[in-house]
Amino acid sequence: MKYFVLILTTIFVINTHANYLDENLHLEKWGGVDIVWLEDESLPTYDVTVYFSQGAFSDNKSRAGELSLMFNQLTSGTKRFSREQIVESLEFYGTSYDNRVTHEFSTFSVSGLVKDFTPTMKMVCHLFNDSTFPKEELSKTKKLLTASLTSLVSNHRELATRAFRNESLKGSGYETPTEGTLKTIKKIQSKHLKGKLNFLNKNVYKRIYIKGPDVVKQFESIVKNDCHWGEAKYQETLPEINKSAKTGKIIFVPVPNANQAQVQIGRILRTNEIKKSNDVAMKFASNFLGGGFTSRLIQKLRVELGLTYSAGAYVSEQKTYGRSGIATFTKNETIIPLLSNIKSILHKAQTDIEMDTFTYSKRNLKGNYLLSLESTSDFLGQLLMLDHTQKAYSEIYKFPEALTLISKEQLQKQIKEIFNWDDQTVVILGSKKLISVLKKAGYKVEESSYKQYL
Repeated sequence: MKYFVLILTTIFVINTHANYLDENLHLEKWGGVDIVWLEDESLPTYDVTVYFSQGAFSDNKSRAGELSLMFNQLTSGTKRFSREQIVESLEFYGTSYDNRVTHEFSTFSVSGLVKDFTPTMKMVCHLFNDSTFPKEELSKTKKLLTASLTSLVSNHRELATRAFRNESLKGSGYETPTEGTLKTIKKIQSKHLKGKLNFLNKNVYKRIYIKGPDVVKQFESIVKNDCHWGEAKYQETLPEINKSAKTGKIIFVPVPNANQAQVQIGRILRTNEIKKSNDVAMKFASNFLGGGFTSRLIQKLRVELGLTYSAGAYVSEQKTYGRSGIATFTKNETIIPLLSNIKSILHKAQTDIEMDTFTYSKRNLKGNYLLSLESTSDFLGQLLMLDHTQKAYSEIYKFPEALTLISKEQLQKQIKEIFNWDDQTVVILGSKKLISVLKKAGYKVEESSYKQYL
Protein backbone atom coordinates (compact mmCIF):
# COMPACT_ATOMS: atom_id res chain seq x y z
CA MET A 1 0.00 0.00 0.00
CA LYS A 2 2.78 2.47 0.91
CA TYR A 3 4.42 1.90 -2.49
CA PHE A 4 1.11 2.70 -4.24
CA VAL A 5 0.85 5.95 -2.28
CA LEU A 6 4.47 6.82 -3.15
CA ILE A 7 3.77 6.27 -6.87
CA LEU A 8 0.67 8.47 -6.75
CA THR A 9 2.62 11.17 -4.91
CA THR A 10 5.42 11.00 -7.45
CA ILE A 11 3.00 11.37 -10.37
CA PHE A 12 1.24 14.29 -8.66
CA VAL A 13 4.43 16.19 -7.87
CA ILE A 14 5.91 15.71 -11.34
CA ASN A 15 2.68 16.80 -13.03
CA THR A 16 2.58 19.79 -10.69
CA HIS A 17 6.08 20.80 -11.79
CA ALA A 18 5.14 20.33 -15.45
CA ASN A 19 2.11 22.57 -15.04
CA TYR A 20 4.13 24.98 -12.91
CA LEU A 21 6.60 25.55 -15.71
CA ASP A 22 3.91 25.78 -18.37
CA GLU A 23 1.85 28.29 -16.41
CA ASN A 24 4.53 30.41 -14.75
CA LEU A 25 7.59 30.44 -16.98
CA HIS A 26 8.27 33.68 -18.90
CA LEU A 27 11.10 33.87 -21.42
CA GLU A 28 11.79 37.54 -22.16
CA LYS A 29 14.48 40.00 -23.20
CA TRP A 30 15.24 43.03 -21.06
CA GLY A 31 17.58 45.46 -22.74
CA GLY A 32 19.03 42.70 -24.90
CA VAL A 33 19.56 40.32 -21.95
CA ASP A 34 17.76 36.96 -21.95
CA ILE A 35 15.45 36.54 -18.94
CA VAL A 36 14.09 33.29 -17.49
CA TRP A 37 11.39 34.33 -15.02
CA LEU A 38 9.31 31.98 -12.88
CA GLU A 39 6.40 34.11 -11.75
CA ASP A 40 5.54 32.97 -8.22
CA GLU A 41 3.23 34.83 -5.85
CA SER A 42 3.33 32.21 -3.09
CA LEU A 43 5.90 34.03 -0.90
CA PRO A 44 7.02 37.67 -0.58
CA THR A 45 10.56 36.68 -1.58
CA TYR A 46 12.71 36.69 -4.71
CA ASP A 47 15.69 34.78 -6.06
CA VAL A 48 17.93 36.12 -8.83
CA THR A 49 20.86 34.35 -10.49
CA VAL A 50 22.88 36.01 -13.21
CA TYR A 51 24.62 33.55 -15.53
CA PHE A 52 27.79 34.68 -17.31
CA SER A 53 29.06 32.60 -20.22
CA GLN A 54 32.65 32.94 -19.08
CA GLY A 55 34.42 30.73 -16.59
CA ALA A 56 37.83 30.18 -15.10
CA PHE A 57 39.04 28.50 -18.29
CA SER A 58 39.56 32.01 -19.67
CA ASP A 59 41.94 33.00 -16.86
CA ASN A 60 45.49 33.86 -17.83
CA LYS A 61 47.25 30.59 -16.95
CA SER A 62 49.92 32.40 -14.92
CA ARG A 63 47.12 34.14 -12.95
CA ALA A 64 44.70 31.25 -12.47
CA GLY A 65 42.04 32.20 -9.93
CA GLU A 66 41.56 35.67 -11.42
CA LEU A 67 37.82 35.37 -12.18
CA SER A 68 37.05 33.73 -8.85
CA LEU A 69 38.96 36.45 -6.97
CA MET A 70 37.18 39.15 -8.98
CA PHE A 71 33.76 37.87 -7.88
CA ASN A 72 34.90 37.48 -4.27
CA GLN A 73 36.21 41.06 -4.25
CA LEU A 74 33.06 42.69 -5.67
CA THR A 75 32.08 43.89 -2.18
CA SER A 76 35.59 45.13 -1.30
CA GLY A 77 34.92 48.74 -2.26
CA THR A 78 33.59 51.08 -4.95
CA LYS A 79 34.08 54.73 -5.86
CA ARG A 80 31.35 55.65 -3.36
CA PHE A 81 31.34 52.98 -0.65
CA SER A 82 33.84 51.07 1.48
CA ARG A 83 33.61 47.34 2.13
CA GLU A 84 32.00 48.02 5.51
CA GLN A 85 29.33 50.28 4.01
CA ILE A 86 28.50 47.79 1.24
CA VAL A 87 28.17 44.86 3.61
CA GLU A 88 26.15 46.93 6.08
CA SER A 89 23.75 47.99 3.32
CA LEU A 90 23.19 44.45 2.07
CA GLU A 91 22.76 43.14 5.61
CA PHE A 92 20.26 45.94 6.36
CA TYR A 93 18.05 44.57 3.58
CA GLY A 94 18.53 41.00 4.77
CA THR A 95 20.14 40.07 1.46
CA SER A 96 21.78 36.72 0.81
CA TYR A 97 24.32 36.75 -2.00
CA ASP A 98 26.84 34.33 -3.39
CA ASN A 99 28.89 33.57 -6.47
CA ARG A 100 29.96 30.41 -8.22
CA VAL A 101 32.81 30.05 -10.69
CA THR A 102 33.26 26.91 -12.78
CA HIS A 103 35.70 26.49 -15.65
CA GLU A 104 32.85 26.87 -18.14
CA PHE A 105 30.65 29.61 -16.65
CA SER A 106 30.12 31.78 -13.59
CA THR A 107 27.09 33.04 -11.64
CA PHE A 108 26.14 35.69 -9.11
CA SER A 109 23.06 35.00 -6.98
CA VAL A 110 20.94 37.26 -4.79
CA SER A 111 17.84 36.57 -2.70
CA GLY A 112 15.75 38.46 -0.17
CA LEU A 113 12.39 40.05 0.59
CA VAL A 114 10.40 41.52 -2.27
CA LYS A 115 9.89 44.82 -0.41
CA ASP A 116 13.65 45.43 -0.61
CA PHE A 117 14.08 44.19 -4.17
CA THR A 118 14.72 47.50 -5.93
CA PRO A 119 17.33 49.03 -3.58
CA THR A 120 19.11 45.68 -3.29
CA MET A 121 19.37 45.13 -7.05
CA LYS A 122 20.47 48.73 -7.57
CA MET A 123 23.30 48.10 -5.11
CA VAL A 124 24.24 44.88 -6.95
CA CYS A 125 24.41 46.81 -10.23
CA HIS A 126 26.50 49.47 -8.52
CA LEU A 127 28.99 46.79 -7.46
CA PHE A 128 29.29 45.44 -10.98
CA ASN A 129 29.74 48.90 -12.49
CA ASP A 130 31.87 50.71 -9.91
CA SER A 131 33.96 48.17 -7.99
CA THR A 132 37.51 49.48 -7.69
CA PHE A 133 39.15 46.48 -6.01
CA PRO A 134 41.17 48.53 -3.48
CA LYS A 135 44.74 47.31 -3.29
CA GLU A 136 44.78 47.10 0.50
CA GLU A 137 41.62 44.95 0.52
CA LEU A 138 42.97 42.72 -2.24
CA SER A 139 46.23 42.30 -0.35
CA LYS A 140 44.34 41.16 2.77
CA THR A 141 42.30 38.65 0.78
CA LYS A 142 45.35 37.24 -0.99
CA LYS A 143 47.08 36.74 2.35
CA LEU A 144 44.03 34.88 3.67
CA LEU A 145 43.86 32.70 0.55
CA THR A 146 47.57 31.95 0.77
CA ALA A 147 47.29 31.03 4.45
CA SER A 148 44.28 28.83 3.71
CA LEU A 149 46.06 26.94 0.94
CA THR A 150 49.24 26.54 2.98
CA SER A 151 47.25 25.08 5.88
CA LEU A 152 45.70 22.40 3.64
CA VAL A 153 48.48 20.07 4.72
CA SER A 154 46.41 19.57 7.88
CA ASN A 155 43.11 19.30 5.97
CA HIS A 156 43.73 15.95 4.36
CA ARG A 157 40.33 15.52 2.74
CA GLU A 158 40.45 18.86 0.91
CA LEU A 159 44.07 18.36 -0.09
CA ALA A 160 43.20 14.93 -1.51
CA THR A 161 40.41 16.53 -3.54
CA ARG A 162 42.83 19.04 -5.08
CA ALA A 163 45.37 16.34 -5.83
CA PHE A 164 42.73 14.13 -7.41
CA ARG A 165 41.45 16.95 -9.60
CA ASN A 166 44.94 17.62 -10.87
CA GLU A 167 45.76 14.00 -11.60
CA SER A 168 42.43 12.88 -13.07
CA LEU A 169 42.06 15.95 -15.33
CA LYS A 170 45.74 16.31 -16.23
CA GLY A 171 46.27 17.64 -19.74
CA SER A 172 42.65 18.65 -20.27
CA GLY A 173 42.99 22.32 -19.36
CA TYR A 174 40.58 21.87 -16.44
CA GLU A 175 43.08 20.53 -13.90
CA THR A 176 43.84 23.83 -12.12
CA PRO A 177 41.28 24.71 -9.39
CA THR A 178 39.09 27.72 -10.24
CA GLU A 179 40.40 29.53 -7.14
CA GLY A 180 43.99 29.27 -8.36
CA THR A 181 47.21 28.17 -6.63
CA LEU A 182 49.85 29.68 -4.37
CA LYS A 183 51.96 30.49 -7.40
CA THR A 184 49.19 32.15 -9.44
CA ILE A 185 47.30 34.06 -6.73
CA LYS A 186 50.30 36.19 -5.80
CA LYS A 187 50.49 37.52 -9.39
CA ILE A 188 46.93 38.87 -9.47
CA GLN A 189 46.61 42.63 -9.12
CA SER A 190 43.70 45.09 -8.92
CA LYS A 191 44.14 46.08 -12.58
CA HIS A 192 43.62 42.46 -13.62
CA LEU A 193 40.34 42.28 -11.68
CA LYS A 194 39.14 45.58 -13.17
CA GLY A 195 39.91 44.32 -16.66
CA LYS A 196 38.08 41.06 -15.96
CA LEU A 197 34.99 42.87 -14.66
CA ASN A 198 34.96 45.35 -17.53
CA PHE A 199 35.05 42.53 -20.09
CA LEU A 200 32.35 40.63 -18.17
CA ASN A 201 30.03 43.65 -18.17
CA LYS A 202 30.51 44.75 -21.77
CA ASN A 203 31.25 41.62 -23.76
CA VAL A 204 30.13 38.42 -22.05
CA TYR A 205 26.76 36.86 -22.82
CA LYS A 206 24.41 36.91 -19.81
CA ARG A 207 21.17 35.20 -18.88
CA ILE A 208 19.21 36.15 -15.76
CA TYR A 209 17.11 33.61 -13.84
CA ILE A 210 14.43 35.04 -11.54
CA LYS A 211 11.81 33.54 -9.28
CA GLY A 212 9.36 35.89 -7.62
CA PRO A 213 6.10 37.85 -7.94
CA ASP A 214 5.21 40.46 -10.54
CA VAL A 215 7.13 43.17 -8.69
CA VAL A 216 10.43 41.74 -10.01
CA LYS A 217 9.52 43.29 -13.37
CA GLN A 218 11.09 46.41 -11.85
CA PHE A 219 14.40 44.74 -12.59
CA GLU A 220 13.89 45.36 -16.31
CA SER A 221 14.66 49.06 -16.01
CA ILE A 222 17.42 48.37 -13.46
CA VAL A 223 19.17 46.01 -15.91
CA LYS A 224 19.13 48.73 -18.55
CA ASN A 225 19.75 51.87 -16.49
CA ASP A 226 21.80 50.70 -13.49
CA CYS A 227 23.63 47.56 -14.60
CA HIS A 228 24.02 48.93 -18.14
CA TRP A 229 23.85 45.38 -19.45
CA GLY A 230 22.81 45.05 -23.06
CA GLU A 231 23.19 42.48 -25.76
CA ALA A 232 26.58 40.75 -25.56
CA LYS A 233 27.76 37.76 -27.54
CA TYR A 234 31.06 36.48 -26.11
CA GLN A 235 30.82 32.85 -24.95
CA GLU A 236 33.65 30.75 -23.60
CA THR A 237 35.40 28.68 -26.25
CA LEU A 238 35.77 25.26 -24.66
CA PRO A 239 37.97 22.42 -25.92
CA GLU A 240 36.69 18.94 -26.60
CA ILE A 241 38.27 16.22 -24.48
CA ASN A 242 39.23 13.14 -26.45
CA LYS A 243 41.32 11.17 -23.99
CA SER A 244 41.40 10.31 -20.30
CA ALA A 245 44.37 10.62 -17.95
CA LYS A 246 44.78 6.87 -17.45
CA THR A 247 47.61 6.05 -15.10
CA GLY A 248 47.50 2.30 -14.43
CA LYS A 249 48.99 3.07 -11.04
CA ILE A 250 48.25 4.72 -7.71
CA ILE A 251 49.36 8.31 -7.22
CA PHE A 252 50.39 8.44 -3.56
CA VAL A 253 50.65 11.80 -1.79
CA PRO A 254 52.51 11.55 1.56
CA VAL A 255 51.52 13.98 4.32
CA PRO A 256 52.72 14.23 7.92
CA ASN A 257 50.68 13.07 10.91
CA ALA A 258 48.24 10.93 8.92
CA ASN A 259 46.55 8.09 10.79
CA GLN A 260 44.01 7.70 7.98
CA ALA A 261 44.29 7.35 4.23
CA GLN A 262 42.13 9.53 1.97
CA VAL A 263 41.15 7.67 -1.20
CA GLN A 264 39.74 9.18 -4.41
CA ILE A 265 39.08 7.13 -7.53
CA GLY A 266 37.66 8.36 -10.83
CA ARG A 267 38.28 9.86 -14.24
CA ILE A 268 37.37 12.54 -16.74
CA LEU A 269 34.41 11.80 -19.01
CA ARG A 270 35.29 12.64 -22.59
CA THR A 271 33.24 14.89 -24.87
CA ASN A 272 31.92 12.02 -26.99
CA GLU A 273 30.86 10.15 -23.83
CA ILE A 274 28.90 13.15 -22.60
CA LYS A 275 27.22 13.78 -25.97
CA LYS A 276 26.01 10.20 -26.37
CA SER A 277 25.26 9.63 -22.69
CA ASN A 278 21.96 8.78 -21.08
CA ASP A 279 21.88 11.42 -18.33
CA VAL A 280 19.41 9.48 -16.21
CA ALA A 281 21.39 6.25 -16.44
CA MET A 282 24.58 8.10 -15.43
CA LYS A 283 22.86 9.60 -12.40
CA PHE A 284 21.42 6.19 -11.51
CA ALA A 285 24.87 4.56 -11.75
CA SER A 286 26.48 7.00 -9.31
CA ASN A 287 23.50 6.91 -6.94
CA PHE A 288 23.44 3.10 -6.94
CA LEU A 289 27.12 2.93 -6.01
CA GLY A 290 27.43 5.82 -3.57
CA GLY A 291 24.33 7.99 -3.33
CA GLY A 292 23.52 7.59 0.34
CA PHE A 293 23.29 5.15 3.22
CA THR A 294 21.57 2.46 1.17
CA SER A 295 24.18 2.57 -1.62
CA ARG A 296 26.44 -0.39 -2.39
CA LEU A 297 29.64 1.29 -1.19
CA ILE A 298 28.22 2.28 2.19
CA GLN A 299 26.43 -1.01 2.78
CA LYS A 300 29.55 -3.05 2.07
CA LEU A 301 32.41 -0.84 3.27
CA ARG A 302 30.74 0.66 6.34
CA VAL A 303 27.80 -1.50 7.46
CA GLU A 304 29.18 -4.93 6.64
CA LEU A 305 32.96 -4.51 6.97
CA GLY A 306 33.48 -1.39 9.12
CA LEU A 307 36.29 -0.13 6.87
CA THR A 308 35.10 3.47 6.72
CA TYR A 309 32.46 5.87 7.97
CA SER A 310 31.53 7.37 4.61
CA ALA A 311 31.89 6.63 0.91
CA GLY A 312 30.27 8.48 -1.96
CA ALA A 313 30.16 8.31 -5.74
CA TYR A 314 29.27 11.01 -8.25
CA VAL A 315 28.94 11.77 -11.95
CA SER A 316 29.15 15.47 -12.81
CA GLU A 317 28.34 16.65 -16.32
CA GLN A 318 29.41 19.92 -17.94
CA LYS A 319 29.04 21.16 -21.52
CA THR A 320 32.06 19.50 -23.14
CA TYR A 321 33.27 17.10 -20.46
CA GLY A 322 32.31 15.42 -17.21
CA ARG A 323 33.81 13.85 -14.13
CA SER A 324 33.14 10.68 -12.21
CA GLY A 325 34.53 9.76 -8.84
CA ILE A 326 34.46 7.77 -5.63
CA ALA A 327 35.66 9.35 -2.39
CA THR A 328 36.26 7.62 0.93
CA PHE A 329 38.85 7.09 3.68
CA THR A 330 40.06 4.37 6.01
CA LYS A 331 42.51 3.64 8.81
CA ASN A 332 46.12 3.05 7.75
CA GLU A 333 45.97 -0.63 8.61
CA THR A 334 42.89 -1.29 6.43
CA ILE A 335 43.96 0.40 3.18
CA ILE A 336 44.43 -2.91 1.29
CA PRO A 337 41.05 -4.40 2.31
CA LEU A 338 39.39 -1.10 1.36
CA LEU A 339 40.85 -1.04 -2.16
CA SER A 340 40.18 -4.75 -2.69
CA ASN A 341 36.55 -4.39 -1.69
CA ILE A 342 35.96 -1.28 -3.80
CA LYS A 343 37.29 -3.18 -6.80
CA SER A 344 35.04 -6.12 -5.92
CA ILE A 345 31.96 -3.89 -5.50
CA LEU A 346 32.54 -2.27 -8.91
CA HIS A 347 32.99 -5.64 -10.60
CA LYS A 348 29.83 -7.10 -9.04
CA ALA A 349 27.80 -4.01 -9.98
CA GLN A 350 28.83 -4.52 -13.62
CA THR A 351 27.83 -8.18 -13.75
CA ASP A 352 25.46 -9.25 -11.00
CA ILE A 353 22.98 -6.78 -9.48
CA GLU A 354 20.22 -8.38 -7.42
CA MET A 355 16.72 -7.41 -8.53
CA ASP A 356 15.58 -6.38 -5.01
CA THR A 357 18.58 -4.07 -4.67
CA PHE A 358 17.98 -2.65 -8.15
CA THR A 359 14.31 -1.89 -7.45
CA TYR A 360 14.98 -0.32 -4.06
CA SER A 361 17.78 1.88 -5.43
CA LYS A 362 15.56 3.12 -8.26
CA ARG A 363 12.79 4.01 -5.81
CA ASN A 364 15.29 5.78 -3.55
CA LEU A 365 16.64 7.92 -6.42
CA LYS A 366 13.11 8.95 -7.46
CA GLY A 367 12.34 10.16 -3.95
CA ASN A 368 15.61 12.06 -3.60
CA TYR A 369 15.12 13.67 -7.00
CA LEU A 370 11.74 15.06 -5.97
CA LEU A 371 13.21 16.47 -2.78
CA SER A 372 15.91 18.21 -4.81
CA LEU A 373 13.22 20.29 -6.55
CA GLU A 374 11.91 21.78 -3.30
CA SER A 375 14.57 24.51 -2.99
CA THR A 376 14.07 27.61 -5.13
CA SER A 377 17.78 28.04 -5.76
CA ASP A 378 18.14 24.37 -6.70
CA PHE A 379 15.21 24.59 -9.11
CA LEU A 380 16.64 27.68 -10.82
CA GLY A 381 19.99 25.92 -10.87
CA GLN A 382 18.43 23.01 -12.75
CA LEU A 383 17.04 25.38 -15.40
CA LEU A 384 20.43 27.09 -15.66
CA MET A 385 22.33 23.84 -16.19
CA LEU A 386 19.81 22.63 -18.78
CA ASP A 387 20.35 25.86 -20.70
CA HIS A 388 24.12 25.62 -20.32
CA THR A 389 24.19 22.05 -21.65
CA GLN A 390 21.60 22.92 -24.32
CA LYS A 391 18.83 20.62 -23.11
CA ALA A 392 15.08 21.08 -22.78
CA TYR A 393 13.44 22.15 -19.51
CA SER A 394 11.00 19.26 -19.94
CA GLU A 395 13.75 16.89 -18.81
CA ILE A 396 13.12 18.04 -15.25
CA TYR A 397 9.72 16.38 -15.00
CA LYS A 398 10.47 13.51 -17.41
CA PHE A 399 13.20 12.20 -15.11
CA PRO A 400 11.07 9.72 -13.07
CA GLU A 401 9.53 8.21 -16.21
CA ALA A 402 12.95 7.90 -17.86
CA LEU A 403 14.33 6.28 -14.71
CA THR A 404 11.48 3.77 -14.66
CA LEU A 405 12.42 2.60 -18.16
CA ILE A 406 16.05 1.80 -17.28
CA SER A 407 16.66 -1.93 -16.99
CA LYS A 408 19.06 -3.74 -14.68
CA GLU A 409 21.21 -4.61 -17.70
CA GLN A 410 21.40 -0.93 -18.72
CA LEU A 411 22.51 0.03 -15.22
CA GLN A 412 25.21 -2.65 -15.21
CA LYS A 413 26.43 -1.47 -18.63
CA GLN A 414 26.53 2.16 -17.49
CA ILE A 415 28.52 1.31 -14.36
CA LYS A 416 31.00 -0.65 -16.49
CA GLU A 417 31.42 2.25 -18.92
CA ILE A 418 32.02 4.85 -16.20
CA PHE A 419 33.48 3.00 -13.21
CA ASN A 420 35.51 0.18 -14.78
CA TRP A 421 38.47 -0.22 -12.40
CA ASP A 422 41.15 -0.35 -15.10
CA ASP A 423 40.11 3.06 -16.45
CA GLN A 424 40.33 4.93 -13.15
CA THR A 425 42.87 7.37 -11.74
CA VAL A 426 43.54 6.44 -8.11
CA VAL A 427 44.89 9.03 -5.67
CA ILE A 428 45.70 8.13 -2.07
CA LEU A 429 46.85 10.69 0.48
CA GLY A 430 48.28 9.53 3.79
CA SER A 431 51.28 8.32 5.75
CA LYS A 432 54.38 7.61 3.65
CA LYS A 433 54.77 4.19 5.27
CA LEU A 434 51.72 3.00 3.28
CA ILE A 435 53.72 3.12 0.04
CA SER A 436 55.61 -0.06 0.92
CA VAL A 437 52.37 -1.69 2.07
CA LEU A 438 50.72 -0.97 -1.29
CA LYS A 439 53.74 -2.15 -3.30
CA LYS A 440 53.90 -5.36 -1.29
CA ALA A 441 50.25 -5.97 -2.15
CA GLY A 442 51.12 -5.71 -5.86
CA TYR A 443 50.02 -2.15 -6.63
CA LYS A 444 52.12 0.13 -8.84
CA VAL A 445 52.71 3.32 -6.85
CA GLU A 446 54.04 6.72 -7.90
CA GLU A 447 54.92 9.16 -5.12
CA SER A 448 53.96 12.81 -5.56
CA SER A 449 54.64 15.82 -3.30
CA TYR A 450 51.54 17.51 -1.84
CA LYS A 451 53.16 20.91 -2.41
CA GLN A 452 52.64 20.78 -6.16
CA TYR A 453 48.86 20.80 -5.59
CA LEU A 454 48.77 23.97 -3.47
